[in-house]
Amino acid sequence: MYKISQALLILHICGHGSKCSLVKLHLMHWAMKTPRRMETMVLAAQLGQISLPVWGFDPALSIALQLAFRDGLIEPTTNGFKLLPKGLHLVTDIMSDKSLMAEEKAALLKIGRKITETMVKTISKEWE
Repeated sequence: MYKISQALLILHICGHGSKCSLVKLHLMHWAMKTPRRMETMVLAAQLGQISLPVWGFDPALSIALQLAFRDGLIEPTTNGFKLLPKGLHLVTDIMSDKSLMAEEKAALLKIGRKITETMVKTISKEWE
């Protein structure tokens, strides 16, 4: 449930139109694992450029996304996922409760929508 909630927060706070590519979901999820990684992403958001050599893809996030889809919280898009009304309702409840996931919300709100899909695509192409 925690990973599902993280994914919903990423879609809601960092996604345009409550949508994110799978790569962006994994990037933001990876960044949320440590304060230093989140600081790197905040800086990238401010500079408009991501400078990471590589980041990790967490199989647990992939499972959480599958479960969220089965529960009707999200649906697949061409290259990622988007929030559905049921998912929006849940993430709205998480956002309104100050005691839930306070650190995660604060960190993601610093970044907001400033990490664009174009930025993510550019950095991921450097892997090829």
